[in-house]
Amino acid sequence: MHGRASHSWGRVMKKLGAVAGIVTGIFFAAGCNRQDNREATDKAQRQLEETRDKLREDLKHADAQTREDLDKARDQLHHALNQSESDADRARDKLRDREREKDQ
Repeated sequence: MHGRASHSWGRVMKKLGAVAGIVTGIFFAAGCNRQDNREATDKAQRQLEETRDKLREDLKHADAQTREDLDKARDQLHHALNQSESDADRARDKLRDREREKDQ
């Protein structure tokens, strides 16, 4: 019986060793997976921050361009208004001159 018990004990030890190896592998894989997840999360966060920063820069550029365009449009509008006023003044003066010529 002694030999048989030791032989069974050896099988049990082999099985326990195999189970321990599997459990160790699972914990190792879980640790690596956690690390991989952390790295993936960190990478995604960096990409998000880079995208956010780029978007902010693009928006700042678009805002500056819009302001510049609005300033140009305002200047053109003022110029057109001044030109219209000048044209109206000249037309009024010509009309007055014609009225004076008729009266004379």
